[in-house]
Amino acid sequence: MHPLVLVDCFEACVLSFVERHVVACLIGAIAAVFLVYEISVGFFAYTGDAFVETDVIFLAPEVSGPIAALPVIDDTVVRAGDTVAQIEPQPFEIAVASAEAEVALTTERIRLAEAAIAEATATVAAAQASLKDALTERARAEALVQSGGVSAAAWDQARRDARVAAADLRKAEALASVSETLVAVRRAERVAAGQALDKATYDLSRTRLVAPVSGRVAPLVAHTGDYATTGKTVAAIVSDENWYIKAALNERHLARVRPGQTVLFTIGSEPWRLHVGTLRAVAPGIARNDADPRALPYVPLDVDWIRVPRRFPVIIDMGPLPAERPLYRGADARVLIWF
Repeated sequence: MHPLVLVDCFEACVLSFVERHVVACLIGAIAAVFLVYEISVGFFAYTGDAFVETDVIFLAPEVSGPIAALPVIDDTVVRAGDTVAQIEPQPFEIAVASAEAEVALTTERIRLAEAAIAEATATVAAAQASLKDALTERARAEALVQSGGVSAAAWDQARRDARVAAADLRKAEALASVSETLVAVRRAERVAAGQALDKATYDLSRTRLVAPVSGRVAPLVAHTGDYATTGKTVAAIVSDENWYIKAALNERHLARVRPGQTVLFTIGSEPWRLHVGTLRAVAPGIARNDADPRALPYVPLDVDWIRVPRRFPVIIDMGPLPAERPLYRGADARVLIWF
């Protein structure tokens, strides 16, 4: 019999069987697809719930003031250390100059206070010498008054002189103590003035906002002349230093995924071009609902009104791709992980 006739007969038999057993064939087809799927999950995991990700650094000033210069525009390529914005520095330069003057003034005050200590020390020494002389004179007058060699008036004068000399010594010692305390106060003022100078110098250095990493400038939220407020974002840098794919993987695959496994992926701008990457990390856990603390990621179960199985985030290194072409944060990706 001719081969074509055999093929026609076979097709007729198959069609006849399908027509007579539609339900059985449908169930068989579903079972076959399910069996193929169950076998496949032992060799690889696939997910389309993935996107391109990188770090985004939001730049906010530590000092407030009008923006004097904004040397970047949207999508400007910057390197770490490049100026992104310059806040008007003049008020901060004036503050530095004022703080420097205060430091110089407190230094001079310390010098004067230390000179006062030297003077007070000399005064104490003179008072001690005067007291010693007065005590000697009082002792001599006391010996002579008993023998009638000196008058009572002279004896009284000698005692008064001794008391005055003792009072003068106490006064000199008190002034010396005050001088020493004043020096300590002036030194404390010098420390405070130095700290104020350090703060003013730091504030001046913060008027220049620099890119902490290399990357591209995201759409700006400020313009030259705007008033920049402490803590309020002026610009954002999309980093070029940590591109990766973040994918949500079905929990049934978790027992077989390990860091270091080979990954095939595509990105939305080149949907038919395969790239090779490496599995970097698997999330150790997820939050069960969005009210949980955000230390763990929350992956919603409802997608387009369909409830899906629990999924866990995995991080995938993109290999040499970030160095080969520009990437865009948030772009779609598809991932295939080999076990």
